[in-house]
Amino acid sequence: MAGVAERSNIVSLLNGGYLSAAAEQLVSYFTNSQGTTVHIAVLGKSGSGKSAFINALRGVHDNDTGAAPTGQKETTKEPKMYKYPDKDTVTISELPGLGSSQHLDFNCYDFFIILSSGRFKNKHFLLAIEIQKKNKKFYFVRAKVDRDLNRAKRWKKCYNENQTLAKLRNDCVVSLRKGVIESPQVFLISSWNLNKFDFGKMLEVLEGDLPDLKRRAFLLALPNFTVSIIEKKKAVIMDEIWKVGGLSAASAVVPIPGLSIACDITLLVCTISSYRTHFGLDEDSLGRLAKRVGKTAEQLRSVVSSTLGQQVSSDIIKEVLIKTSGMKVLLSKVLTYLPFVGQVAAAVVSYDTINSMLNTAVEEMAEDAKRMLAKSLLVE
Repeated sequence: MAGVAERSNIVSLLNGGYLSAAAEQLVSYFTNSQGTTVHIAVLGKSGSGKSAFINALRGVHDNDTGAAPTGQKETTKEPKMYKYPDKDTVTISELPGLGSSQHLDFNCYDFFIILSSGRFKNKHFLLAIEIQKKNKKFYFVRAKVDRDLNRAKRWKKCYNENQTLAKLRNDCVVSLRKGVIESPQVFLISSWNLNKFDFGKMLEVLEGDLPDLKRRAFLLALPNFTVSIIEKKKAVIMDEIWKVGGLSAASAVVPIPGLSIACDITLLVCTISSYRTHFGLDEDSLGRLAKRVGKTAEQLRSVVSSTLGQQVSSDIIKEVLIKTSGMKVLLSKVLTYLPFVGQVAAAVVSYDTINSMLNTAVEEMAEDAKRMLAKSLLVE
């Protein structure tokens, strides 16, 4: 992520009239960030719940087009790659079985999730050791925990969920230590109850272990499973707003009726539309969430109150910009009478106005996303 020094440098370029230089540096950043990819591998034997887990992690229903097929006997010997909906930056590959790792290309993946619906066994240990030798991250996930709890309820007269979960976790850790895995961390999850058990904790660990640009790509691709994810998305986007403002101000001079400031409206439409997708407010995201939680898109959309969260167009953005600028409109009109200095000063006015508008939009969209999360009953 860019620091204070880089931001100061961009502002200095704008103030000094070096608009092309400012734009060039900002374009370079966006090219690097948007070209960053994350590739995840999921391993486990047939029947362990790999497909259901992959669909859950991508926020898609098992019956959606492009979903990993569940309930089928595994026959393929090749990895199956699945992209996140509307995102080309993050992929999840379902690797076949738990056979020999000799033909596994470790360099293709950023980290590995070793999945089991029961105790971890020798094949799991050997695979983890090979991954460790390649200096790659790996994580143990015990799936179908809801099934284990239901079984315990039937057989135990004095059932206690917390004690049962603690025993499951301890059994996993003990078996992994026997396999010479030091300090193993095990996540207990159910692909059908994402707001319970360790699913949220697992996501925090996964994104926290990634380097900055990959962490950004992973976070923004994730569906809004938790309030914490929404807040982290907001923080990532907020950290980049000044870059959007700088690029928009420096890259073009597009006159807006009543607001004579340098501003690339096309860039803003594209950027704010991406914010809506990141926060799950676009039509496709609403449809997928509605299907997963058994509600209608209209029910979920009813909690979206922000102007730009509801719809994005060049006309709407122009109206919001004019409203945001306030008295700066008068200043920008005066500046148009000054040739070179006027263009530079107008770009600085634009930079401040766009930053203010985008900050407000992101704050409001994040609140929309939180209300939608509560409405969807993914949180208690």
